Amino acid sequence: MTSSPTRRSVLATAGFFAAASPLRSTLLAQKPAVDPASFLAIYDAAWGRHDPHALALLHAEDVLVVNRFGSMLEGREELERAMAFLHGPGGPFHTISFPAQQLLVSRMLSTDRATLHASWKNPVMAAGDVLANPGEQKPWVDMISTYLLARRGGAWQLVQHDLHSVDPIKIPIKTKWNS
Repeated sequence: MTSSPTRRSVLATAGFFAAASPLRSTLLAQKPAVDPASFLAIYDAAWGRHDPHALALLHAEDVLVVNRFGSMLEGREELERAMAFLHGPGGPFHTISFPAQQLLVSRMLSTDRATLHASWKNPVMAAGDVLANPGEQKPWVDMISTYLLARRGGAWQLVQHDLHSVDPIKIPIKTKWNS
C-alpha cells in the first residue's frame, strides 16, 4: 500500500519542528511520531543538523545498519561513532546539505512494526571515505533507504536500516515504479 502524508500530519510535523528547534536533540529524538511516515521528517531534521546523538537516539539499542557500501554497524553506540565521523568537523558530510527523503512505500506490519522505503540522495564518495568532488554536493547517488521501525514506549525507533544505491535498468514490463 502506498502512503502519502496527510495535510494534517504535514502541518503537525512542521509545527513540531518550529516549536522544537531550540530543544535539545535528545528531546527531539524521543518525541513520538504522528505516524510512521513522519519518522522520515524527524530523521531528515537530525541528519540536516549533522547531529550524531539525535540520529543515534532514533535507533534501537540493538539496531543493525547496512550502508550502501555493504558496511555493517551493529548497535546504537557503534552507529553514533560512525555518524560522529561522517558529520563531525572534517568528516565528509559535515558541510553538506542533503535533499529530503521522499517516501515511496509505507507498510504497517502490525500495530508496533512498520517498514518505510524512501528515495534519497547521497554524494559520490572516493577511496578513503572522502567526497569524490570536494567542495561540491554533486553529483548525487540515487538511493533507496529501507527502514524497519518498531514502536517502543510510544516512539518509533529504527531496528534495521538498509541503504541501497540505485542503478536503474529497464525491465521489459511496465510497473508503477518504472517508466
